[in-house]
Amino acid sequence: MPPSLKDAPASPNPPFPLTPDLAIIGGGIVGLWCARYAADLGLSTVLIEKGGIGQGASGGFLGALMPHQPIAWSPVKAFQLDALLSLETEIAQLQNQTGMSCGYLRCGRLIPTRTEKKRKQRETWQAAAIENWPARTAAGLALEWRLLEATPDPTWLLPGAAPLGCEFDTLSARLHPRKTIAALRRSLQQQVYLRENSLVERFEDGGRSLILDDGTRLSPGHVIVTAGHRSFDLLRPLSVRRLGRGVKGQAALLQPACQIDPSSPIIYFGGVYVIAHDSGRIAVGSTSESDFSSPDSTDHKLDDLISRATELCPALEGSRMVERWAAVRPNAIGRHPMIGRLPEAPHVIACTGGYKISFGIAHKMAGAALRLVGGSTPELPAGFTLEAHYACAD
Repeated sequence: MPPSLKDAPASPNPPFPLTPDLAIIGGGIVGLWCARYAADLGLSTVLIEKGGIGQGASGGFLGALMPHQPIAWSPVKAFQLDALLSLETEIAQLQNQTGMSCGYLRCGRLIPTRTEKKRKQRETWQAAAIENWPARTAAGLALEWRLLEATPDPTWLLPGAAPLGCEFDTLSARLHPRKTIAALRRSLQQQVYLRENSLVERFEDGGRSLILDDGTRLSPGHVIVTAGHRSFDLLRPLSVRRLGRGVKGQAALLQPACQIDPSSPIIYFGGVYVIAHDSGRIAVGSTSESDFSSPDSTDHKLDDLISRATELCPALEGSRMVERWAAVRPNAIGRHPMIGRLPEAPHVIACTGGYKISFGIAHKMAGAALRLVGGSTPELPAGFTLEAHYACAD
């Protein structure tokens, strides 16, 4: 179990209801936001997790919250922008309620520029950010996409890694995934029953009943399935479709030899993330592996990733390995997150597939799922709907 989760005091559970208003399958970042909002609505709620809370793909340590490119603006990009902006307020409220830090900081992001073609493209991104982003956050921070002639801190981003300067956006932020999971868990207090180390084996009665691995039968009013990549197999008997797959990611947590500025911006280039956390450690990630034999082990692919990260960030030279991590993330078949009622079982709601952007949009996904529970229709980009994913599925 991740140390920050083990050390967080567990809230006592209320009596276990067999006919709750809502059952949430999956105790990752999306499931916990669903549970938080369900508690706010006063719903009797059971959250079922096959292992420990936050031990799956949500239990890593990257925590990058980065916007899409501001060009070719679309409802998908608008949804993510709203999520990244509103998350700051949601995290502040969570921290105030629980007294626990989530390690959140709007630190910005650096993207090295290596070709004239990219330099010209990013001038377009700069103009698009002015057009499509608000001028400031709710807290008053200016939002912009700057073109820098040189790296702002050569001890953080190596000048040779950015021969034509770099881009710096002030919208990107980071949080600490494990601290955020622990704070969400504490926020549920006695309002939500957390059933850990309990597997949902199958649906019965057309999805009206859940059968757990110990034989317990639950008959909830609604079910939200947000069990990461396991969601797709769980939903398949009802939908008669494979709605997604798992993609493995590997990451590393490193202790640098010298002190770093924990407010340093995220470095991102060619799929490599370098993230400074308030602990003084640096997270490096992540791989994207569609074919893998061992879902939770690390290998040479992570070593290669660390080497590439060190070529960008001098602070990683001589660093000490703290932890190597691997897990499988949910990649819905339509590529975007998947949120909606199953036509075959309308009381069952899919809410998964955030893949690499889950932490930035999980609260918005959860809000949409709870509106479906309440009988209203959330405003979602067309690509996020279950209908769009059904159209892509076999």
